[in-house]
Amino acid sequence: MSSSTSRPAFQVNTGLLSSGFVLLCVGFFVWVIGAVLSGTALAQAAKNWITQLEESPSEMARRRAHQLKVAASAGSKAWREQSH
Repeated sequence: MSSSTSRPAFQVNTGLLSSGFVLLCVGFFVWVIGAVLSGTALAQAAKNWITQLEESPSEMARRRAHQLKVAASAGSKAWREQSH
């Protein structure tokens, strides 16, 4: 059995498709520019915040690491003494 009816052709409005593509590209570039501007503003704010700190982040990290080491050692010692 063969069908004598043919399927309708798939027709795309190329003008509308082209306009949509152009708008997508423009929107993408506007988004990229916005992302760069926002990232720059956040980086500047972070830089200003870090310069206003009394202690540098690396010094804070060293101090916290030392505190962690002392606390872990004390906890381990207390656990060993508790178990005996």
